Formats: sequence, structure tokens, C-alpha cells
Amino acid sequence: MRVVQILCAAGPVDAVTNQALAYRKLFRSWGWSGDDYAPVTAPGMPGGAIRPLHQLRPGRADVVVLHYSGHAPGLEDILARAPRSLLVSHNITPARYFWSSDPAEAVRCQLARGQLARLGGLAGALAAVSDFNAAELREISGREAAVIPILFERRGLPAAPVPQPGVTSAVDAAAPVILFVGRLVPHKRQDLVIRAFARFHHTRPGARLTLVGVPLSPGFAAGLQRLADRLAPGAVTFASTLTASDLWCHYRAAAAFLCLSEHEGFCIPLLEAFHFRLPVIARRAGAVAEVLGAAGVLLDADDGEDVVAELLRIVVDDGELRHELADRGEGRLDAYAHERTAARLREALTGLVAR
Repeated sequence: MRVVQILCAAGPVDAVTNQALAYRKLFRSWGWSGDDYAPVTAPGMPGGAIRPLHQLRPGRADVVVLHYSGHAPGLEDILARAPRSLLVSHNITPARYFWSSDPAEAVRCQLARGQLARLGGLAGALAAVSDFNAAELREISGREAAVIPILFERRGLPAAPVPQPGVTSAVDAAAPVILFVGRLVPHKRQDLVIRAFARFHHTRPGARLTLVGVPLSPGFAAGLQRLADRLAPGAVTFASTLTASDLWCHYRAAAAFLCLSEHEGFCIPLLEAFHFRLPVIARRAGAVAEVLGAAGVLLDADDGEDVVAELLRIVVDDGELRHELADRGEGRLDAYAHERTAARLREALTGLVAR
């Protein structure tokens, strides 16, 4: 079988791009051929990994997988000529988060909802990476949409810390590191993470916060840096464009993972935190509660900075709780086992061919 993949845009640190590349690796293991395309490719992508979309000439026998994450011209024409197509919705960030900081991105997000509705009527089958996204896709397309979660490959990660018999926590409670991983963009609310951490830091002067992610713009990053310098001077580290091994080192060094994002279509770093046996505190937003399950501490929208700071203190200091959350995170990863997601994907694609 030949499978062609299309992305709305591609980049070396883009989660959707990495998913398409993970799909491609899986397809090759099944003996399936094909290439991957995008209308825009950011610098840093390996040569030949993603081809320009204008080079695409799909045959009617090809299976086309469209990873949808934002408006891109010409996609409707492609799907109209591809009867065997699967649209996978990875989420559209609401435009309101970008109007003040990146109007061009806001326009792209605004246009995306209408385009997704049109594409939803053209694709042979629909899927989304979470129940949250699938519900949105069903609403705007009027069709059924399956859930094919993120393809999460634990074998590509270094081994998680091994719990020692009788030891429930090995964290340095005097100098704990709090971690969040995600692009520096308005809806991820790193500003709230900084404010909540500052409250925690006031009572735990040795604590440190690490924010890993590529910024939306230099100006946006500078604003977060100014906030950190004002509220917790010298205690906040920003890290971007890391190698994979550097990223895993940040997870290993952390005492807790704190996510206060207001909008997430899935949130892969939650699974990474589970792998590294980190206790997770996260806001109930988008697909976060769905992915988290009972494996972390779930915040409501009205839980303020003082609540978050106190929860950080509890998960850092309570070794038994840390151990329990780590075990629950390990169990939660079973729901996103690579072979289980791969089977769902294969069933969806072979179903298109069988029609």
C-alpha cells in the first residue's frame, strides 16, 4: 500500500510533524511506501524528510493522510481528488490567544475552523488524537470521527528512574526543580506557571523552575523573562532548541511537572512526565483531563496561584504521594501503548482500502 501524508506546516520541533514522521516509520515497518508533504517547512528539517506540497501528485489508489493543525491553501482540492483519505485532527488553537501577539497566526487559526468543516465533508474518514478533538470534529463536520491517540514510542526514551525498595522519594526537597515543557505561546500560560512558582519559591528559596519550549516570538519570550526576573529573580530558566538527550535530562532533574495551559488538544509532555515518574499537576483544560486520567492532580479553572503553590509543596514533600502518582502515571501509559495506537491506525487505513 502507498500512503501519502500531508501536513499543514512542518518543523523540527513541531509535535504534529513528529507524529507524521512516527507514522512514516510505522508504515515502513509494515512494508508500505509513500512520501510526506507540507506547503511550508521551517529551517532545521532534515533534507528530504518533508517534500514541498506543490510536488504532490497523488494517484487515485493512494491512501492520503492529512494531519490537520491549521489553515493551509489547496487542501480541499487535494482531498476532492483523493477518495481514500483519512483526516486526522490534531487541534486548532482558538484565534483569540494570538490577536495581540501574532495577528497572522490568529488569522490562520480563525480560517482553520471553516476549512476543517469543508475538509471534514471531503475526507473518506475522520479521526482525531483525543476525544476532545473528536467531539469538535463531529460537531463541525456532522460526521462520525474515530479517536486515534498520539503514537507514543517509549522505546525511544531513556529508562525511567527505578524505584528503590522502601524509598518513596529521592527528590531534594530543599532545592526542587519544577518543570513545564511546551511552546512559549499565550495559551500555554507560562505566565501563570511563573506566578504560581513565585509563590512556592517564596517559601522554598532553593526551588527552581525550568520552562522548555520554543518561543512564539522574541518579544513574547522577553515578556516572560521580565516577569520571571521580577517575581522570582534568578530562579527561572528558559530552554529552547534542545537535543532530545538534553530534554530527557530536564525531566530526570525535575521534582514535579506543572501544566497550567488553557487549551490542549492532547499534551504529549504529560506522557513524557509519566514515563520519567514525575508527579503531575495540571489544569482541567481541553484534552488534559482526558490524558491525565487519575494519574495526576487536576486543577479547576478557579484554583489560584496559592492553591498551586501549596500543591507543589505537597507533591515535593510527600514521598508516599509522589510514589503513588508515579505508579499511576506508569499505569496510565498503558492506555497509550504504542502497539494499541498502531493497531487503531492500521485498522482505519486498511478500512479505506477495503471500501
